[in-house]
Amino acid sequence: MNKFIFPLAAAAALFTGNLFAQEAAFSNSQSDAAAPAYDCVKSVSGDNKTLGFQGGVVTQDFTACTTGALKEMVLTVKNATEGAVYLAELVNGRGDVIDMTRFSKSDFIEETLTLNLNAPVKEGKRYTLQITAPEGQPLALRYLQGPMGTLWKNGDPVRGQLTATIGFKSHDLADVNALDKGRGETGPQNRAMEGQCRVAVNGHDGRLPLSAMSHRIMQNFTACSKGVLEHINVKVLTSYPDFMGRFTIRTAEGEELYTQNISARNIENGTLSLPLNIRVEQGEQLVIGIKNDYDTRIAFHANSEGNVGTCKLNGSPKNTNLEFTAYIAEVDDAPARAELVETKVTTYPNPFADRISVRLENAKDGKAIVQLLDFSGNVLRSDLIFVKNAEGDITFETRDIERPGYYALRVIQGDDVKNITIMKR
Repeated sequence: MNKFIFPLAAAAALFTGNLFAQEAAFSNSQSDAAAPAYDCVKSVSGDNKTLGFQGGVVTQDFTACTTGALKEMVLTVKNATEGAVYLAELVNGRGDVIDMTRFSKSDFIEETLTLNLNAPVKEGKRYTLQITAPEGQPLALRYLQGPMGTLWKNGDPVRGQLTATIGFKSHDLADVNALDKGRGETGPQNRAMEGQCRVAVNGHDGRLPLSAMSHRIMQNFTACSKGVLEHINVKVLTSYPDFMGRFTIRTAEGEELYTQNISARNIENGTLSLPLNIRVEQGEQLVIGIKNDYDTRIAFHANSEGNVGTCKLNGSPKNTNLEFTAYIAEVDDAPARAELVETKVTTYPNPFADRISVRLENAKDGKAIVQLLDFSGNVLRSDLIFVKNAEGDITFETRDIERPGYYALRVIQGDDVKNITIMKR
């Protein structure tokens, strides 16, 4: 895109205050004729902290002070890497990227970076600035320490707000009003097959993109029954063949219940499909997490009328929900997680080449089936482990598996199934 660099230093000097409370109008008759004219400006001036990062993303929420266009944003930056290219994205409340640009150290004037943007905005609506730094190419942003709630680093909250000045122009935008049209179908469906309930967001009218390393989506929902969370499907809009990431299920308190490496091979017919085996309680708050582990891209369907819970993109809450379906088998006598001992599966080496060894710990004594599969579902290796004293191990020769990439390892003990993703180099 044809972007920046036009200084807004005069605005940074003239306007101070809280990013959400302060606004002011530029006059066309300002004495500094070189300064661009804006109808309102929001600014946080002053800084006392530095936020350094690499291989990740920093996000800052703000609200528009007029209906029209966001034209420029000025940031205070430090310690950029020579030759590195960084990504700046402007995201609306539904998770859509409404403008983006890239910058490098050569675009800085001393410690000032000015982003020349042209994004439609509505007064009082929330928007998010996302800045991504590649792995090994650190960047630092200055910020003013304060309360939590608007600034995140890799999805984790940071106390304060970025030192920034934002310039807006007021005018009528028919395409801004059009953003509220064409909504998808609404929220949860509570019944599925006999003996099963489901929580779902059906239909879509938007997208949630993960466009760089460490970008992530988090969607919470409430378990509709006591029993076993057996399966989750997430609707994918676009994925690239080199996508690699991580999928997690956590409790609202942060306890990790399940984690799995994922790739484009986990996606079939536009659906990321994950078999699970997680004990849950009715009414329990659960959180789906999808993270981009490399500098690849993927986008998920979203529904702005979905209301099963809160969806966050890189820590910033969005006015939309991820389109997904969670299936829970209704089992009244399912044991509580505190009574369960989860089987630990260790593979080595990972990535593997000529062989791969699998070790089970905390497993039930008796037989366990261990399978190596490709992501088309073909079983490449299968054998029995006899678990004794809660431990067992096996080694597969893999010299004849020529194709590098991701494979699935499945461990079956009775009704318990555990799936993990491994890599062939």
